[in-house]
Amino acid sequence: MQVYSSLALLCTLMAAIVALSACYPAITADTVRIMARTAVGRIKKIKDEHFQMSPEIDFGPETDTPIEGLTSILTHLGYLQMRLQVPPAHHLRQLQADLETLLNNLERMAVSQGCPLPKPGSNLHKDETAFPITSNYLCLLELQRYLEKLCLNLDKLKSC
Repeated sequence: MQVYSSLALLCTLMAAIVALSACYPAITADTVRIMARTAVGRIKKIKDEHFQMSPEIDFGPETDTPIEGLTSILTHLGYLQMRLQVPPAHHLRQLQADLETLLNNLERMAVSQGCPLPKPGSNLHKDETAFPITSNYLCLLELQRYLEKLCLNLDKLKSC
């Protein structure tokens, strides 16, 4: 009798694991690439429709944040997501939702690989809240560059 109840429990657990894995399909590099390219397309549209910046304006040197693995990707995208919360951000809502979905999927991928998740931070500089339009524009530029770079370095998704 004991063997049958243990076997029934094992079968129930296996069925639950299969059901949970079916609810959340595996995140692949192709899925990440599609989501990143979608976000880049939205960024380009937002920049064209909401930011009339002269091409002669020099915003200083571009930041080159390295893509080392899932943890570094989650850390930097989380930071950029936080920067996009600076008002006025009504025209950024869809991009914010896309970025949230991408981050959630990358977190699931990191957890499945046993990677450490970054600690949430809130390092907004005073300038970002004092000059929100410029801050949003610079954040969009940085996010676009980072997502384009991510698409070229999808092999980094295999490491922490």
